[in-house]
Amino acid sequence: MKSNQRFIDRATRKAERNHDAHKLDYIQSNITIPSIREEELLDSNFWTTYATRIPDLILNHKSTRPVILEHDTFKAHGELSDPNVRTQRRNEDYVRAKRPYIIINADLAKQLQLDEAKLSMYLYYHTLSQINAGVWT
Repeated sequence: MKSNQRFIDRATRKAERNHDAHKLDYIQSNITIPSIREEELLDSNFWTTYATRIPDLILNHKSTRPVILEHDTFKAHGELSDPNVRTQRRNEDYVRAKRPYIIINADLAKQLQLDEAKLSMYLYYHTLSQINAGVWT
């Protein structure tokens, strides 16, 4: 187990892109919403060591608040309804910081035969309706 973790750590340090970059490329190129990849967010409400988070995508239409998109898989993040501890902390950070976010669970989208880019668009507009209703204020 330790050697596998060492391999992952080394690969992560040498990586120039996120492990799921090809999946994010597909989503980013097939949605009509301007988006920013892997930009560092600073917020004192984050529980991380330096109060930073680096979301997968930030969807940012000029007339609204940015919406964070996280691309999760069962193996790395757990079930959508029962995330692992790190994923739960990430989600709690976004809620505490009042930053609207959506989660695209790749395994669930595949099981339901849903296109991840189209699902992202739907969830983005659903989140905008929540913003407009005052849920994220």
